[in-house]
Amino acid sequence: MLRFAAFAVVVVGLGLAGPALAQSLADPKAPLEALYAGYMPPNEFPPDQAPLQSARLNGLFEKDQQEADGEIGRIDFDPFVNGQDYDITDLVIGDPYLAGGKAVVKVTFKNMGTPQEMGYLLVNEQGWKIDDVWYAGADSSYDLLDMLQAPMP
Repeated sequence: MLRFAAFAVVVVGLGLAGPALAQSLADPKAPLEALYAGYMPPNEFPPDQAPLQSARLNGLFEKDQQEADGEIGRIDFDPFVNGQDYDITDLVIGDPYLAGGKAVVKVTFKNMGTPQEMGYLLVNEQGWKIDDVWYAGADSSYDLLDMLQAPMP
């Protein structure tokens, strides 16, 4: 009975915290849905990405800002849309592939009419968090973790 009561408290607590939080604990697609919702109308600016990102990714972004000392750091574009500007259409967030407490998710969309295919690595840190994103196209490719861990240009 005590286990059931503890479970009920957790479930009720998640319900009070909001459906997005409850969903993010169970669904690796949830942080990606929240991320890209910020790029879609009527939003003018992307969301605060820190709550959607892993501790490791947030730490690397913070280190990059500190090392840049007020200048542009290692990243001079938005890696989540593969560009500096955005007009996202035809967004599709694929089904996650789960293995070893991690998830890989393919996301496709058009940014300003140009097709994009991104890969995401998510980790479960008391809810799913974005840990890496990569892009491999005919004209360019990148891995966000690799860029953030590279020497400062």
